Amino acid sequence: MTAADVRVDVVIIGGGIAGLWLLDTLQDAGYSALVLNKGALGQGQSIAAQGIIHGGTKYFGESAVPDLAPMPERWRASLTGQKGPDLSAATALADAMLMWVPPQPAGAILTGFAKGMMRRRMRKRAAGDRPSVLPQDSSGDLLDVDEAVIDVPSVLTALRNLHSERVRALPAGDAPRLAEHDGGMEITAGPAKIYAQRLILAAGAGNEKLLAAAGMKEIACQRRPLRQIIIRGMAQPIYLHCMGLNPKPLATVTSHPDGAGGYYWYVGGLLAEQGVAQTPEQLIATAKGELSQLLPGADFSKAAWSTFHVDRAEPTGHGGLRPSSAIARRKGAVIVGWPTKLALAPVLGDKILAMLRAEALHPGADEIGGLAALPAPGIAPPPWREARQWS
Repeated sequence: MTAADVRVDVVIIGGGIAGLWLLDTLQDAGYSALVLNKGALGQGQSIAAQGIIHGGTKYFGESAVPDLAPMPERWRASLTGQKGPDLSAATALADAMLMWVPPQPAGAILTGFAKGMMRRRMRKRAAGDRPSVLPQDSSGDLLDVDEAVIDVPSVLTALRNLHSERVRALPAGDAPRLAEHDGGMEITAGPAKIYAQRLILAAGAGNEKLLAAAGMKEIACQRRPLRQIIIRGMAQPIYLHCMGLNPKPLATVTSHPDGAGGYYWYVGGLLAEQGVAQTPEQLIATAKGELSQLLPGADFSKAAWSTFHVDRAEPTGHGGLRPSSAIARRKGAVIVGWPTKLALAPVLGDKILAMLRAEALHPGADEIGGLAALPAPGIAPPPWREARQWS
């Protein structure tokens, strides 16, 4: 063994929230593990997320995701340092989302919402208890939704700091070389040669190339792109699902401090899904019209607008549909995983830990001194810091 050799039970490639959460899960279970990441931690899907810890309330019918139901409570246990990864150093931007249902003739949506209220995940607000951006008459319905909103960069930082000596950046421009070795895997990353019993791929969009390198081309990947809208210069924060006649929100708005007393509004939902087919200029024009109608009390007079492209990567689902929950698949010594939603990172960790225990993988070596040959990664900047064109 050379000075740059490393031996652990599990190597995780991918330093988003899912990979870092999994690192803590495995360490807590007694396995020695480490994370290798290309570039800054969270770049790609994690940092582009709105930070909503969905409980599944806004999904019903064919869109339902049952595994989301316990996620708000589970994340809160971590955010308060009670159970799971200690994220008490991270920032929760809001303890709940709001859901605005404008007056509409169709009753199917409210029928679906009623199920959520029966599960005590939603509470209807009185007409006089509304944010100023919404209509102040008695029309429509406003509900509190049991969905916390996290500040993604602070969560990435907190997760990294739990095991910072085990989180390293891959050399720039140098893809890791993967090879089978003695029933496990050998990973060559720049000057470091790492031996692991199991290799876990949790790199989001990067999984596709890693699967090919690991000889797992039979696992097909798909991408579902979004074009999020960013609004700079808003005076007040809002955390709101705006519903239409679709099971998915027409617009979902979260707010993020700009450091100068104002906020960036970050907008997803159907606007972002359908915005992929539009130019940034067309999407901004569409968003201005839709949001002005949905939020008549919002002051956009001093706002600047931009967009941000996001690739949501996942295994190919039947007919191109998204998977119903976090997915983990194994071939030999390699496991590939996708949380499919930020909120489901704990579920992915549970599934991969269960796979390791099912094959009776025993904890072994923990020799990480050679990781000093690799640099420590930083945290990716959020989309509003990356936007260059504003209108």
